[in-house]
Amino acid sequence: MAEHQHVIDEPLSQYKNFYKEAHHTNVKSFIDELIEKNNINKDQNRETVKKIRSQESHKAKLKKTYGNFKLLKTVLIILVIIALIAMINGILNIVNFGFLLPYVAVSAGSLIGTSLMIFLLVKKINPKIKELKNQKNKSKALIESLYEEAWGQLKALNDSLYDGMSSELFNKTLPLVEVDEMFDSKRLDYMVSKFGLPKRQDKNRSALFVQSGVIKGNPFYICDELVHKLSKKTYTGSKTIHWTTTSRVNGKTVTRTHSQTLTASVTKPFPVYYEEPYLVYANDAAPDLSFTRKKAGTHKLSEKQIDSKVNKETKKLSKASAKSITKGGSYTLMGNHEFEVLFGANDRDHEVQFRMLFTPLAQTQLLRLMKDKEVGYGDDFDFMKKKKINYIRPKHLEDVKLDVSPSYFKSYDIDALYENFITYNNEFFKHLYFTLAPILAIPIYQQTVTHEYIYKDLYDSYVSFYEHEKVVNRMGLDAFKHPKSNTKNILKTRVIKSEDHCDTVEVTAYGYTAEKRVDYITRRGNDGRIHQVPVHWVEYIPVTERKQVEIAVAEATKELTHQERIRQMFERLQSKDVTQRDVFRMSTFMARLINGNEDKKI
Repeated sequence: MAEHQHVIDEPLSQYKNFYKEAHHTNVKSFIDELIEKNNINKDQNRETVKKIRSQESHKAKLKKTYGNFKLLKTVLIILVIIALIAMINGILNIVNFGFLLPYVAVSAGSLIGTSLMIFLLVKKINPKIKELKNQKNKSKALIESLYEEAWGQLKALNDSLYDGMSSELFNKTLPLVEVDEMFDSKRLDYMVSKFGLPKRQDKNRSALFVQSGVIKGNPFYICDELVHKLSKKTYTGSKTIHWTTTSRVNGKTVTRTHSQTLTASVTKPFPVYYEEPYLVYANDAAPDLSFTRKKAGTHKLSEKQIDSKVNKETKKLSKASAKSITKGGSYTLMGNHEFEVLFGANDRDHEVQFRMLFTPLAQTQLLRLMKDKEVGYGDDFDFMKKKKINYIRPKHLEDVKLDVSPSYFKSYDIDALYENFITYNNEFFKHLYFTLAPILAIPIYQQTVTHEYIYKDLYDSYVSFYEHEKVVNRMGLDAFKHPKSNTKNILKTRVIKSEDHCDTVEVTAYGYTAEKRVDYITRRGNDGRIHQVPVHWVEYIPVTERKQVEIAVAEATKELTHQERIRQMFERLQSKDVTQRDVFRMSTFMARLINGNEDKKI
């Protein structure tokens, strides 16, 4: 196993032949140890769950039988009413016309039928319905009791689940990638000051998840952001008009009725929200090189289609290369035409450093990743390099929820919890592994160790704004949004003060209130008149809300267990008259809402 810990030079085959199974084993061992540590009796819980399933099945049958008897009762009541009407009608006929056989038969039959059905209702149907209702209520109470018992059996296990488990397991399987407990201000400063990461405080983006770390001393972070863009939406309205015309046909006046539907549309601003996950990786290798490449779905092509594409594109690139050389440019077509075409990056601005980065081994491994149809996700990633900063945007990262809380795994059913935990963490590892794979496929990135960086003595906050945004987003939108906001919100944070391992931040929630509007658009009808066609639309008016949050940060010390550090954070908040109910707990953070001021529109 040691050989896999120090270098990854064949990311696709190493995942297939080693890391996939290794991670599955680690995840299984982790949950097995938690079960054993918390003295969970799996067989006892399975027996309780079995009783729950049996009782739920029994309750379903009772419900169906109960419904059938209620339907039968309704039918009998209707028949009694019909029989009574028939009996009364028969009696009236006897009074008016005498004791004729048909009238007597109808009256007598109706009387007997009514009596029999009432007897069935009173003596059979109603008691049975009452009995079934009691059985249903008893079954419901029993099921609730069994659920309570099952939850109690797994309480210790459920309580022992915590934020950050998936990242810890990732790190255990792949020690080469060292993940941080938190994305602190030092790590962000390192990436900004040392590698030139642009400072970002875009109010149209808010971090839902962030995980930072290092690969051989080179920092990275994986982030999932909620992104807002102002787009446009077209609304359509209609109005139907009617008119008549008269004409002479064969000497007669003929009147005709006509109708026409007039339509109109208006286009108005419309807010759009979507999630965008990505990887940012910093490295000193090829420090002057910049390029972009877009995913091309290579894995969806057959070998024949790939050959055809390479041959066709190579001719175009050869002309572009010749033109670049003629004009004194640096772009030169690589000898590996397949890599040149499939990877792209034709806008690269430093040919020497590009070739230094993408050695024959790197080219081979990247081609395997892009053409893979079975192990990973194929050619689903954008790759952009801006000097020392690399951005990877893989499509597959959109398919996994990265910011799950411990409640995602909690269950009353040990087998469901077990399967869910293993399935999710295997998927988490696979998605993150293949997000990093394009970086790991480039040998020089693992061979380049950064020089020592001198950190500042003091930072404005303990953790980066990415972590602040992640925490407040997990706390829930309802805690921050404007009362009139009825859209999603972008939550942005600003540090107010930072002391005693606690960041106090101001949270600004940017959202919209939706107001219904009507525009009247002029249209000429075939009747020769001008009409006003109503078009209903929605105006989205920006609104903001500002509140303050205290975010307590766990001290980075290996002397304390995870639970002890959580308790220490809570004790610090308790000194400010905070109760457990006021506190939101998340991984190595505890947060509380201080106030809710300023409601205003911008």
